[in-house]
This record gives sequence, structure tokens and C-alpha cells, in this order.
Amino acid sequence: MAHREPTQAELEAAHWLVVLDEPRVSRQDIDAFQAWLAADETHKRAYDAVSATSDKIDAVLAKNHSGREVRRRRTRVPVRPIAIAALSAAAVLALFVISPLSPLRDEAGAVHATAPEEERLVRLSDGTTIEMAPGARLRASLEGDERRVRFEEGVALFNVAHDASRPFVVMTKFGEIRVLGTSFVVRLGPDAAITTVLSGRVEARREMLFSPDNSVAALADQEIELGGGAPTVSVLAPDALDRRLVWRERMVALDGQSLREAAAEVTRFSGVRFAFADTATAQVRLAGYVAGDDVEAFLGLLENNVGVSAERRADGVIVLRSD
Repeated sequence: MAHREPTQAELEAAHWLVVLDEPRVSRQDIDAFQAWLAADETHKRAYDAVSATSDKIDAVLAKNHSGREVRRRRTRVPVRPIAIAALSAAAVLALFVISPLSPLRDEAGAVHATAPEEERLVRLSDGTTIEMAPGARLRASLEGDERRVRFEEGVALFNVAHDASRPFVVMTKFGEIRVLGTSFVVRLGPDAAITTVLSGRVEARREMLFSPDNSVAALADQEIELGGGAPTVSVLAPDALDRRLVWRERMVALDGQSLREAAAEVTRFSGVRFAFADTATAQVRLAGYVAGDDVEAFLGLLENNVGVSAERRADGVIVLRSD
């Protein structure tokens, strides 16, 4: 097979593939990537091609010795970015020997899910990236006039590639979030979907009986709540943004949430399930920080700070009760 030298756009695309796969990719890097992507149509084609080829390499790297595909869990030391970094730059030539230039295509209704302790960075073919926290689940489809994601569970950071002709819509059981291209976090809890806007403009709406127009819009450093009633917009306090992103450090920020909401967060990180002895216990309000996968620390905080005790059932469920 004849080898060819990669183009400058392909080399740059390989660089961005490594940067965006970092588990702690910065907002500045995301903004710079989106600007690079929008600057030239050849950039998008090159990124699609390198992305498609790296996914094929990942499929090979993700096989164990028996040939069975295994799911990898992201740790403090990222495995995949190191592997891809070794393949980028001068070695990017090998990528195009393995696979010809071809766009990354999204399957209709493709499902992406993360287990407890697992994080995942999903790259869509339009350049959008979705950083999924542990215990998250979504279905993505970029077919048709709209780019659509059905967000079913958990927390995720969306960095949406700008496309004025094709809105990007995140659908939840509480309503939908609509953008053209921006950065935002969606947290799907038991009682509401909270959207924190990092940059750009986000619209949200909830269909309600006898009230056809229930839409709101929010800008950077604002937050939208889609719950049981009409959607609301609030301005974030100066230090609130860090708390909204602390899940990227595997922490849970308790900022006035109910115990029911906080327990759901700990379940996503640890896999441990909780139940409540009564409604009053589930509605206890909490404040502070706790490691998401440290169940014992969470139970200690409940007992020492708000007088909630824990009882472990034979099936592994922890029952919480106000003393």
C-alpha cells in the first residue's frame, strides 16, 4: 500500500484529538478547538478522518487476551490519551495507512453509558464533545435537520460545535435544552434537570398544559432549572461555577440539595443504592463536599452533621433514617 504524507490539517487534527481526550480539558482549549474547527472546512474533514481511525485503534486496544472486548475505566492517569499521543505527530502517517480518509458517522439512536467509577469523552461527527460523568446515559443522533441527544441519566458537560442551520437539542424527561453552539453542563436529578451555562446562550422549554409558551434563555454564569413547574433562570454566585464542575474531580458538592439528590450523586460514583425511611429524611438539606465514591465518608457526614443514621440491608441497599 502506498504511503502518503499527512496534510497540515490532519496533523493539527491529531493534536486536537489528544487535547480533547484529556479528562480535564480546559474551557480555553475547547474554545480554541471550536475556533479551529470553524476556520476551514478542511479542518472538519481532517478531524472526522482522524477521529474515525482512532476509534478503530481503540477497538483493538480495548481487547483483552481472550479477544473479548472490555470496557475501560478512566483513572487519575489517563490511558487512552497517552496511547493516542504516542501515535500522533510524526506517527500520524500510520493512521492513514490503517484506514482511508472517511467521515465519522453517528448511528441513529447510538447509546453511550458510563458505569460507576467510569468517565467517558464522546466525540460526535459534527465536532461536538460530551464529557460524561460516572453513572450517565444518553442517546445521540445527528440525522435530520436537528442534532438530538436524549439525556436519560446523570451529569455531562456538552461542548457543542456551532452550526446555525442545525440546532443542537438535549431532551430530558423534564423538558428540552436547545443551542446553536456553546458550552454547558446538564445535571439530571430525581426532581429536576439543572443546566449550567459556561459560555454562549442556551434556551430551554417545558411543555405544560394550558401554558404553551414556557421557554427561557440563559447566558454564561447563569443556570436554568427544568422541574415540576415553569422553567426558571438564576444567576450563579461567583464561586458556584467551581462547585458545578467539581464532579470532574470525583467530588460531590452539597450546596443545599436534598438528601435524595445527594444520595443519587453518590450512587452514580459508587454504585451503592440508598433508600429512605420516610419523606422527611429524603428532604433533609445538606451543605459541604464529599468524595463521590467514599460512601463511609458520606454516611459519617450525615450522622455527624444532620443526625441521619444508616442501616444496611441484606440486599446491599443502605436505608437512611432521621434520628
